[in-house]
Amino acid sequence: MRSERRLIKAVQHALARGPISQEALLVALAQAGVRTDSSAIYIACATHGLADLQGDTWIPRDWAAPAVETALAPPAQRPAESAATRKALAEVRRLAASIGISMEEPVPPIGPVPDSWPRIAEQAARALHEELRAVTDKRTLQDVPLNSGLVVADTTTRKLMRFEAEGDLGVAEGAQATLVVDGVPLDVEVVSVFGNVVTLAIPPSATVPAEALLRCDLSWLLSAQSKRLRELVQGGPGFNAEAAVAILDSGHEPAPQELPDIAVDRLNQGQRHAIQLGLTPGVTWLWGPPGTGKTTTIGTLVAQLCVRGSRVLLTAPTNAAVDVAVRAVLEVIPELAGGGLVRLGQPSDTALIGRSEGHVLIDEIAAKRGEVLARKRVDEGRRNRDLRDRLKDLGRRHASLTEEEQVLRLAWERDLADSTALLRELDESLQLVRRQVCRDAEVVAATSHQVVLGTLRELTFDVVILDEASMTTTALALLVAGAGSGHTIVAGDFRQLPPVVVAETAQARQWLRNSPFEKSAVDAAVGRGVAPGRLTALTKQHRMRQDINAVVSAAFYPENPLISAETISARPRSSRAAWADGELLLLDTSRIGARTARKQGMSSRYNLMHAQLVAGLLAQAGSELTSLGIISPFAAQARLLESLLPDSEQEAWAASTVHRFQGGERDIVVYDTVDSGIGVRPLHRWFTEGESGGDGARLLNVAASRARDHLMVIAALDRMHRQRTSRDAVWRFFATLLERGRVVPWEEALDNEVTQRVTGDVITLMRDDLAEAGSVEMWLPRAPLVGLHPLIASLKLIAEQDVQTEPVTIWVEPDPDGYLSAEALEAKRRGLNIRPCLPILESSAVIGDVVWTATGSLLGPDPGVVLRTRHPAFADAVRRAQRRRPGTAPGSGQLGDECGRCERTLVRFEVGRCGLPTVGYGCPTCDRGAGRQVADHSIARERQPSRRR
Repeated sequence: MRSERRLIKAVQHALARGPISQEALLVALAQAGVRTDSSAIYIACATHGLADLQGDTWIPRDWAAPAVETALAPPAQRPAESAATRKALAEVRRLAASIGISMEEPVPPIGPVPDSWPRIAEQAARALHEELRAVTDKRTLQDVPLNSGLVVADTTTRKLMRFEAEGDLGVAEGAQATLVVDGVPLDVEVVSVFGNVVTLAIPPSATVPAEALLRCDLSWLLSAQSKRLRELVQGGPGFNAEAAVAILDSGHEPAPQELPDIAVDRLNQGQRHAIQLGLTPGVTWLWGPPGTGKTTTIGTLVAQLCVRGSRVLLTAPTNAAVDVAVRAVLEVIPELAGGGLVRLGQPSDTALIGRSEGHVLIDEIAAKRGEVLARKRVDEGRRNRDLRDRLKDLGRRHASLTEEEQVLRLAWERDLADSTALLRELDESLQLVRRQVCRDAEVVAATSHQVVLGTLRELTFDVVILDEASMTTTALALLVAGAGSGHTIVAGDFRQLPPVVVAETAQARQWLRNSPFEKSAVDAAVGRGVAPGRLTALTKQHRMRQDINAVVSAAFYPENPLISAETISARPRSSRAAWADGELLLLDTSRIGARTARKQGMSSRYNLMHAQLVAGLLAQAGSELTSLGIISPFAAQARLLESLLPDSEQEAWAASTVHRFQGGERDIVVYDTVDSGIGVRPLHRWFTEGESGGDGARLLNVAASRARDHLMVIAALDRMHRQRTSRDAVWRFFATLLERGRVVPWEEALDNEVTQRVTGDVITLMRDDLAEAGSVEMWLPRAPLVGLHPLIASLKLIAEQDVQTEPVTIWVEPDPDGYLSAEALEAKRRGLNIRPCLPILESSAVIGDVVWTATGSLLGPDPGVVLRTRHPAFADAVRRAQRRRPGTAPGSGQLGDECGRCERTLVRFEVGRCGLPTVGYGCPTCDRGAGRQVADHSIARERQPSRRR
């Protein structure tokens, strides 16, 4: 640890003046007395977010050239060129000229820079830097195991592959990552993340793996945005700072006196007004609550702008949202396909790949236009790899090379230098082709963060549209708006989910936690009943049936009541389930006492009993249930719910988090709130911050408004509603739900063969399950474990089947002094793997394919309500959620360490601090106070070595 800290400090000192070459950095470290190699430097820089390696140069994170120099610098000049570079450049220029591509790009003029811009850019960049630091401190680099790899689309430019992730991804769509296949790294892009299913874009020639590791750098987008803002403090080529500032102070501009006439059909009055306002110069705010046709409005608006000769940049924060907008535009003006509309990045909608009606993806359009260059790139890449392989073979026996081989080696090295230079020029030319494709397009669609990256950098547009702007940080919105002329449309719903931010600083809240709606005070003006003049609000919704609309409108849109379209009442109910006998349903779990726990004892929350009730509901669903969404606020619960979906219904049925489901809809929606107030405490702020515009209200709004025909909410109503002291938006939601809906007894979810309530002899039935099982994991809260003794013989039979993997792990909660119950001590003496843990929030057992839960201690004298669910995929998902991994403390499937002094089994401590547990392990007797405070993991490392029992 000391040597690592010394390395980090030395690297930071060497990077203080800016970028430095790999060789120079090694020299600087050697002069500082730090002996290391390039691999150790890479790990330190990547893990601690110090710098990024570009070519052979380390670029400090959040570094940019001085802003004044950037603004005044002449067009970029090439460095001194070698003979190989000059030769390669000449060949590439000849090829590029043959297809009409210039190797010298025009430098756009510097846009206007108002006096307020430098301060704004500095503050926003500082906020991004603080978020970068917070993300880096949390986890910058992580490896997530992936399995079940499947190719879902295959083109000449990319393969799209889906994997199931075995851990928390915590990575944004569009992020660059590394896929490690059999130790070989591969650059990939994260296309989408739904629950624990991730879609990646990989090179077309890559091997298709069934299993791999995904290495995610969670900070590069923040670094790119911060760096770009610092470059633009004094303005810059192709950037209109005046347009950027306009989205901050235009929330109260008056409406234009005259609006243009438009000839469009199929739109209601609100949508027509939005288009008319959006056609006028300035900043237009389009408020589109759920189901009100915001996407249709944007599609028609883009078509009208194109008719008027405007070039449009269409952005949204996620790939899925961009794809929806692209399809809306193509529906109105399909002739844009083939180059008029260009979609950057990797789509989550595979229907946009290889369209027979005309290509829209930039890689497909650029590949066709730059075919000569692309073909040359493929051939030269193959030659380059061949030369490297030949030299590698010679390198293995460099000391014994003959004279002829030495001559051959020199010739190959020269050829490799020429080839590498040619590849570099070809790559640059292909990037120029992509940029030219964007210049020639009428509409460019991309995720918001791509505006700061290479392809769109310094390109300008007549009109900029920020869709789903409520999920876009103000800092990023500034960069997007600055790509335009000041004619900007900011569309979204500030009553739905905000941007996700880690940092808690004032700057981060101001520039990142706030979307443009909040930063410009548009939302505050609406709350006061004084709508800005350039705000247009859509009110007629086409999704939710009357009762669902009523509860959503009353709770979250009192200033802008939603009106149901006439067509909704006449719409047939195409999806049915026996329990969905009303539009509003509330499955109240207050009387069960279901427990809320944390995934792997540390992170996201889950509730096994709630998931078991959902399993029962799905088991009762017949063939008429054709459109179902099961959503939860917590990723851990979403993954449990996802495991319940049958393979045959993977397209029609979906399970995900609320955040991932924003923008989606289903005929029937089941919303599992998870939190019960039992186990993990207190309730999450999503349920306590219920004021209008607060996180709790926004999340509940998104969850409820996904439903078209039926909405079922699973909640412990006592904690969620009856005990609330303020009559805020969340209170209004549940009050209206109770008034207009039906309360479903939780027992109704148990009339099936999947989940049953066990009211008879628990031990006998559990012994039957053990007879069929190959593994067991139990979590037993503190109690006299009277049911453990009669199961010992059955548990020993399983344990003895495989002594290498420890198939039986029984976690038990000791008393505060660390003493185990008599029953647990007996089981330990008889050879079972007994693991102490404080506290234990779960009360469960996973026995083979069967999941058991109880409201009391499962094997105690009063287990309370006991549920049993037989479902192989669910049982496997529960194991992953509960499994404690090795590292800070030994995990499931491992024997516990013993104290080196008193020989008692060490206790794992999961002690809450600031809402999250700090995990460690120690001996409550020898490490005094360990039962009352967090057992720091250094305890185990600094004391004398422990023994295995």
